[in-house]
Amino acid sequence: MTRVTEAGDLAKRVAGWLFLVVPFMPLRLLFDDPPGSSGLPGPGEWMLGLLVCAGVAWLASRRFPLAVERSADALAGVLRFPPFPAFLLAVLAALAALLTATSLAAFSRRPLLVDTIAQLFQAKIFAGGVAWVPAPELGAFFATQHMVSDAGRWYAQYPPGHPAALAIGVWAGAPWLVPILFSLLSAWLVIDTARHIFGEAVGRVTAVLLVLAPFFWFMGASHMNHVSSHLHISLFLWCFARWAGTGPRPRVGDAAPRGWILAAGLALGAAFVTRPLTALAVGGALALPALRLAAPCRWSTALLGAGGFLGVASLYPIFNAATTGDPLTPGYLRLWGESHGLGFHLSPWGELHTPLAGLRNELIDLGLLQAFLFEGPIPALAPLGIFLAAGWSSVARSGTCSGAGVRANPSIARWDGRLLGAFLAIPAAHFFYWHRDAFLGPRFLYEGLPFLLPLLARSLLELLRHLSGRRPAWLGSVDLGTLTTALIGAAFLYSLAFGIPQRFRTYATNLGSLKRDLTAEARQAGIERGLIFVKVSWGNRLIARARGAGASASIAERAYRRSDHCELELVLREAETEGWNGARLDRTLVSLFRSADELAGFRLNGDPTLRFAPERPLAEVCVHELLYDRDGRDVMPATPSYTNYSPHLPANAPDLEGPLIFARDLRDQNRRLRARYPDLPAYLYRDGTFVRLP
Repeated sequence: MTRVTEAGDLAKRVAGWLFLVVPFMPLRLLFDDPPGSSGLPGPGEWMLGLLVCAGVAWLASRRFPLAVERSADALAGVLRFPPFPAFLLAVLAALAALLTATSLAAFSRRPLLVDTIAQLFQAKIFAGGVAWVPAPELGAFFATQHMVSDAGRWYAQYPPGHPAALAIGVWAGAPWLVPILFSLLSAWLVIDTARHIFGEAVGRVTAVLLVLAPFFWFMGASHMNHVSSHLHISLFLWCFARWAGTGPRPRVGDAAPRGWILAAGLALGAAFVTRPLTALAVGGALALPALRLAAPCRWSTALLGAGGFLGVASLYPIFNAATTGDPLTPGYLRLWGESHGLGFHLSPWGELHTPLAGLRNELIDLGLLQAFLFEGPIPALAPLGIFLAAGWSSVARSGTCSGAGVRANPSIARWDGRLLGAFLAIPAAHFFYWHRDAFLGPRFLYEGLPFLLPLLARSLLELLRHLSGRRPAWLGSVDLGTLTTALIGAAFLYSLAFGIPQRFRTYATNLGSLKRDLTAEARQAGIERGLIFVKVSWGNRLIARARGAGASASIAERAYRRSDHCELELVLREAETEGWNGARLDRTLVSLFRSADELAGFRLNGDPTLRFAPERPLAEVCVHELLYDRDGRDVMPATPSYTNYSPHLPANAPDLEGPLIFARDLRDQNRRLRARYPDLPAYLYRDGTFVRLP
């Protein structure tokens, strides 16, 4: 055994222990309950889930062993005997039903995060045949986080890959169908890749895991750019596996392998123009194996793959040149400045990103993945952790549907390492990225599923193979294979009966303000033409007015988070009256910054982000702003009459021309926008109703 092989086996064992230990780390306690960790089960919850499921499995295995074995055999028969094309078609049909139901019933076919809102608006820009549109002169009425308004150009900060894909749906009148179709294609690629590398049995188990993985189809039905990136990564791996083969060396001199590596490079380039950091992480992880495979033959083979990658990836700097004016300056940096980049520094929102924060982020995401992947009572990656920590990956076997169920294959252990390395490269890269959230789960790890699920499927089969026939006396001579089968079955039954329905209800009942279709509501109210002002909270007006008055995006966000909102109101009124330039406004806003100890939250208008300095009395204009949010009432109503504006930006045509224009309600300033649309009747949308304005 070479040193490289020994090091690889050690790395796999370490990764296995990581998957086993992370769920039982008190991460929320260690890191003081960080944002985006509310869905993270604690060690006690995992222990309880394990004990209950293990107890049920032990009782079933001891009292009803034949029933458990027959159930397992019946399931194995369903997986083994249908012809693979028919089996695959059934799996894809099930996934299509799950994805469509999620989009319709849980997400209302709407983008539900400001990231997706901005990208859908960019898709509408692309659908018009341009990269940007002229920025609105009265920008505060339409200002939306992650939309860049610079040098007269208006566009989203994101890479162009995903908006370009959504533009196809915009042309077809159904952008919500794009992620569903992409997810189905991704599923087929992942299943076929698992089958190609590890054999048909692993391919079939991978297919079942995709159907049972709500994290895959909740994310896959969303408008997130992770869906497009997932497809490109899946296609990259599919092509790379065919080029690399399952033998010790690919035939890199032949036409077919050269075509596969070119296709792999093109797919990775498409991932780069969608989510660059993820693409670079995955490509970097598999670059060394690719070079080692190509080394005995002509280096031109590896260069062909690199050329394919660079050919597609070059579309990103071309898009940057068209929007920001500089090929090397993406929209992120144009909007937020250098603080948006990788590394350890102050984030655009004024929070310090440190190595400890990076470690916290990735450990929490790995912990969340254990819960969100299957919504089960036991850690989802426990079988993979056992498989790796026990050193079973060094056994060169793969699943098949004949004979003993495994076949010798000397390249399988290498593929374990390749897939594991590619998956872990994603959190390793995001260790240097300051932002994380848990919208729909640990979304930054979603593109790791094409590598993770085949490994998990393989580990399940290997786990059963190694444990079957063992009957330790301390377990009452219960067969460990039967016990493991019952344990896995109990976990998935819980997921199907409780975990998944509960998560579905959560998504279906939350974020109601983002699911409203104001265009449809206006037409139901008999409004075919109109300038509709959407009532928003005082805080929403403050940020929009700051951006509209020329403040930089980063300073506006930090001022909102770190200043007395009444002081911010007074400064903005002065800046708007005197026509300050952006530099002066930024300097003044920075002077308002206070420490967290100097500010307190007050839900005087129902907004939990409202902040004041407790010792400072409210100015009269600030009281009026609060009363406006409260509809003039002394007591805040149970349900605010205001809503979010950003979900309704894509209802506008990018040129802001059309029979219906949706703008943010800025109270007295509304007259300025009404003067721009004198022929349109004006309405105020509040509390689900349209009020005609005089």
